[in-house]
Amino acid sequence: MFSGCAFSQQSVKEMQEQARFFYNTNDLSQAKTILQKIPEAEKSAEDWLLLANISEEEQKNLDAVFFLQKALLKDKNYYKAYYNLGNIYFSDGKINTAIENYKKAIKLNKNFAYAHYNLGNCYLEKKNYTKAKYEFGAAIRLNSEEPSFYYNLAYTYKMQKKNKKAQEALDFYNNLMKN
Repeated sequence: MFSGCAFSQQSVKEMQEQARFFYNTNDLSQAKTILQKIPEAEKSAEDWLLLANISEEEQKNLDAVFFLQKALLKDKNYYKAYYNLGNIYFSDGKINTAIENYKKAIKLNKNFAYAHYNLGNCYLEKKNYTKAKYEFGAAIRLNSEEPSFYYNLAYTYKMQKKNKKAQEALDFYNNLMKN
């Protein structure tokens, strides 16, 4: 597709655009190849994030964490890096560290519904149903069309033995799933 010689002469911006194209079309191998050719000093926070996402796909979480830390060195306010770190730590069972990262993502982007949702899932893991309910409610206020937000809210109410509220949330979930 690209010859090595012609490719190396492209500007960093063109390389980044091509890497995003390949990433968005799920050609992760090609995206990774292009991103790796961008000099480290020229990589943006988003470049590091994409490399982290690719590493996660390859089940290389240590590499992903390293790349996300590089993204934060480029831009300490890059909320997506904190969110992705939260996801990795959650999947590794490091719930307290996941919570810290989701909170940082939310502090930087208060309207990030999925960070609230995942923070709620952390609180579910810790059986802190009051905080979980709050976070799922925040997620729903920000994105009322996401069925999983209502499902986990219903579960939270069920664990609090608030069956009527649980059923109401489950009804919202079922209605969204019909559409």
